[in-house]
Amino acid sequence: MTTLPGNKALMELLRHEGVEYVFGNPGATEILFMDALEQTKDIKYILGLNEIVCAGMAEGYARASGKPGFLNLHTGPGVAAALPMLYNAYYGQVPLVITVGQQDGRLLQRDPHLSGNIVGTGKLYSKWCTEIGYAEDIPVTIQRAFKMARQYPTGPVLVSLPQNVLQQEFDFHYKPNTKVFPDLRPDKASLEKAVHILNASRHPVILVESGVTRCNALKQVVRFAELIGARVYQPWMSDVNFPVSHPQYLGDLDPTSAAAKDVLASADLLIGVGCPMFPQGFYNPDPPPINHLQIIQIDENPWEIGKNFPVDCGIQGNIRAAFEELNSILDRDMFSETKLAAAARIKTIRSEKDRQIKSLKAQIDSERDRQPISISRLMTDLKRIVTPDTVFVDDCWSSSAMLRQVLQLDRSQTFFRARKGGSIGSGLPMSLGVQLALPDKSVVAISGDGSAAWSMQTLWTAAKYRIPVTFVVTNNGVYRQVKMTRKIILKQYPLTERHDGMEIDDPVLDFCMLAEAMGIKGYKVSEPGQLLPALKSAANASGATLVEVFVENVA
Repeated sequence: MTTLPGNKALMELLRHEGVEYVFGNPGATEILFMDALEQTKDIKYILGLNEIVCAGMAEGYARASGKPGFLNLHTGPGVAAALPMLYNAYYGQVPLVITVGQQDGRLLQRDPHLSGNIVGTGKLYSKWCTEIGYAEDIPVTIQRAFKMARQYPTGPVLVSLPQNVLQQEFDFHYKPNTKVFPDLRPDKASLEKAVHILNASRHPVILVESGVTRCNALKQVVRFAELIGARVYQPWMSDVNFPVSHPQYLGDLDPTSAAAKDVLASADLLIGVGCPMFPQGFYNPDPPPINHLQIIQIDENPWEIGKNFPVDCGIQGNIRAAFEELNSILDRDMFSETKLAAAARIKTIRSEKDRQIKSLKAQIDSERDRQPISISRLMTDLKRIVTPDTVFVDDCWSSSAMLRQVLQLDRSQTFFRARKGGSIGSGLPMSLGVQLALPDKSVVAISGDGSAAWSMQTLWTAAKYRIPVTFVVTNNGVYRQVKMTRKIILKQYPLTERHDGMEIDDPVLDFCMLAEAMGIKGYKVSEPGQLLPALKSAANASGATLVEVFVENVA
């Protein structure tokens, strides 16, 4: 045993947990933490100028590395400021371990400055939240935090650290943390029931979402879709949960939208994989047309299965493990007539996919020379300068659909977007965390002007630590996503019509000037012919760069 103060024991625990980076913005309650961290040479501190940047970086690192991101916040105001990004991490099931500097515990009954109800605030968007009372509790609490962050359903945990606890000395003895093997296999009865339903189906539809990526199940899900000959859609694409170019992948489908009615009406089986089933973004008194459907739901998170309505077969377990077993059974036991019907369906789906591709190409060709620059021109020119290993971070909400159709998003860990909707502003900082986790990849972050304005201080961090992300900002001077939502609620009107609270063009935000002020080279593009040379120059630069593109805001 070794006698150590709490702050140094904490660093020993972080080292043993494999922490590479601490993302944070320190204050007075982080002095002891920072002092110990400076003496720990194999853990690097990454400073963000506000907590949105810090928490966004931690999420990007966690999702790209497969390890919990480590975030250190400054007492009550720091937790409050990070809440938009903690919301994203909580609902996106992103594993984070968050420590918060609390005032000295002997002061808390006197309402000291800046303290606040850290645990109460942290509980809003964490799996587990606690405050340590004694230094002796640091090992069990920190190790429990890492264990819980990794266990399904994965997510953020938060630990409040009073300053007197970090000063207290105690006999520290390190014992390796509990290794949990989370890849729980599903119950065999559920798989047998699923195979029975699959053999009877003639028109299956699959919905995939981020559970596929969380469980590293892309290959297995693709094999399953090919075996049963299903159409594949994605309610919300936040990762590569199915290869975009695959002939059976037919793109976005909000199951509660009018567009989904035809798809669901012609199906006899719906299979939800790692996705919430039919959460409504807007109230619709008409229930989704699913009464005629058999429904199979497969998820590692038991909360999601049958949450909004009963399903015919709920399969709980690691999604990769579930499909490994399910595919094996189907290979052996699928009826021959079912296999023939699946092959015939695949031919029909491929024809539908070919029509989609042809229609998209015609749209891109017709918009190529528009000015202001069309979103399709931006994405097709961007596609020309990237490599197959380029990683994209998407925070360009109203331009995202075109991005996801044009770019070759076929492999895991090549696309990151806020999960389950989430707060804007995540893209720029998330891209830094992704780049730190994947140093051998080229990372391109595409952000709308509204989103970029939330987290512009990210550029300073990129410059300070020489993190070579290429930032592309689509500047249309408007919260276009808000206008698009207004159109859904209030029906037809031209998106160019001006409305209170939706215009950010007076004055026009100058992102190149902001980039230069924070140490980043900026390129301003307003004409189509300038776009490709600017993107090439930015991509070939040695450090972080920003390309500001003035894009259309058409009705």
